[in-house]
Amino acid sequence: MPPPDPRPELIPCRIAACFESLDDGLSWSFYLINDSPEPFEEIVLYALDYEWGGAGNYSEVNIHIPNLAPNAHTLISRQDDECEELRISLFLRLKTDGRDVRFYCEFPKLRRYIDHSQEVSGLGKIGVESFPPVPMI
Repeated sequence: MPPPDPRPELIPCRIAACFESLDDGLSWSFYLINDSPEPFEEIVLYALDYEWGGAGNYSEVNIHIPNLAPNAHTLISRQDDECEELRISLFLRLKTDGRDVRFYCEFPKLRRYIDHSQEVSGLGKIGVESFPPVPMI
């Protein structure tokens, strides 16, 4: 019998990156989509990491968003078009149904996806999804 999986159970959710102008000088929106039947009690985007050619730039951001209903979405970050050329990683913590889970997701070189984006289910916007998120132990 194999040993139990040490990774925490992942909360059903997705992150989507959408190329859109919101009159703030930034071009990319990152949305969290709650695919869970339970509401998210707390969401924290606690860090962003930009990587290019093996060199990274990790920064803590600590953006707190309370309460996200099942099948709802929320904007968690806006970024300029420089992230199109980099790998961007978003590090989140979610609390729901007695669980506290940390995970991250990555979007490599978003410019490659601009012409191939599709409507994101549950969001109603054109973008690209990063799933499944990677749980952190």
